Amino acid sequence: MHRLVIASVALLCPAIVVGCSGGPAANPNRPATVAVSGTVTYNGQPVDGATVAFLPQKPDGTGASGLTDAAGKFTLTAFEPGDGAVPGSYLVTVTKTEAQGGGEVQENSEATPTAPKSLLPEKYGNPQGSGLTAEVKEGEKTEFVFELKD
Repeated sequence: MHRLVIASVALLCPAIVVGCSGGPAANPNRPATVAVSGTVTYNGQPVDGATVAFLPQKPDGTGASGLTDAAGKFTLTAFEPGDGAVPGSYLVTVTKTEAQGGGEVQENSEATPTAPKSLLPEKYGNPQGSGLTAEVKEGEKTEFVFELKD
């Protein structure tokens, strides 16, 4: 009996993992994605810890985003980590903020939270004002370079 239980569990585990993977086979109605990566610099220096967002120009489109590393490199995610973006035209934003005040607000404290401070020019956080766009094409690995300036 003990061997039967072990054999049943051994056979079911791969099926559970594959069935719950969330990949395209698990959701055939989900649009296909294209690998998208790139680099962000500000005044010629790589930007670490910035959020890069691709906002679809189609009202029913799917957006994607990624976070830059110390070299300013990012990889986009639409549905699953690193899967890229759905082909289409995008407005792009790049934001990096830090909390102001540096301390935690205690419960029942009279202190009021302050808005985060932008570490990049605020125009890059506005989809219509950033001046950044991207075209993701089906069947092509896409690499973008966004050179931000004052």
